[in-house]
Amino acid sequence: MRVSTAIASALLAAIAVLGIAAPASAHDQLLSTDPENGSTVATLPDKVTLTFNDVVQDAGAEANQVKVMDASCTVIDDGAVEIADNVVTQKISGTATGPITVLWRVVSRDGHPVSGEFSFTVGDAAATASPSPCATGDITSSTSATAQSSPVPWIIGGIVLVVIVAGVILLLVTRSRRPDDQ
Repeated sequence: MRVSTAIASALLAAIAVLGIAAPASAHDQLLSTDPENGSTVATLPDKVTLTFNDVVQDAGAEANQVKVMDASCTVIDDGAVEIADNVVTQKISGTATGPITVLWRVVSRDGHPVSGEFSFTVGDAAATASPSPCATGDITSSTSATAQSSPVPWIIGGIVLVVIVAGVILLLVTRSRRPDDQ
């Protein structure tokens, strides 16, 4: 009776530990921009606004970036990125016209960086035909190591946990087979 109770207890403990699901980690997604992606505006706005589906972590200037560039790849953003819950705002200065490219990178609530780009046109809508050559900027290449995550530690941790649970079960089974020392 002791052996079956020990095995059942160990199996129940293993199921409890391994059966608990980790919380789902979905990265933030860009819901909308102001100005809208692909739109044409009469004058250069004083800011661009990005709205995400979840709260953006205020992880500092290196982690959260918004670069706004005109058709000649001149950076026209002005100052630091402002974050309020799920809204990221970047001020703009200058008098640019034509295609404007916005490159962005933010840190999701789950700690992972997400990035992308969008564009809009200031003035003549015909200028949208040629995208800016600076659209492939380096904003995504400098993600900090603390914001990145790899599944390898989770896999190794799972293997170690299975080995420990198997060892405990083996120890309980072999210990219960020994004659009692009385």
